Amino acid sequence: MMHDFGTSPTDSTTSHQSVEINDAVFCEHAKEVCDKCGFDGREDNDYAIIEDSHPRDPLDVPAFTRNVKDGKIVCKAHANKECKQCFNWKKQMTKLHKEGKKVTKAKQDEAAKSNF
Repeated sequence: MMHDFGTSPTDSTTSHQSVEINDAVFCEHAKEVCDKCGFDGREDNDYAIIEDSHPRDPLDVPAFTRNVKDGKIVCKAHANKECKQCFNWKKQMTKLHKEGKKVTKAKQDEAAKSNF
């Protein structure tokens, strides 16, 4: 289900702790949109990574762990903090934006049909 934008992680009125994974921000629960803590990082991530923002579903965060040496978050599959396979947010966002546009167009088409 596509969500509307919610509370920004850079909003100074919120006190949520965020986690940065390869230039994208997620809540402390590793979710881009979290109902539990009211966090929504989509708009900030969109502008930071693709410099554009449209309604879309949240990014999926793959399994990760913290590197014991430096505490950095790394993907579990490749133990890489900048993994282009697991943390390729731009590719995921592009796909989610396309899907979001299709959903919006379908809703507009349905609304146009119901007016006649």
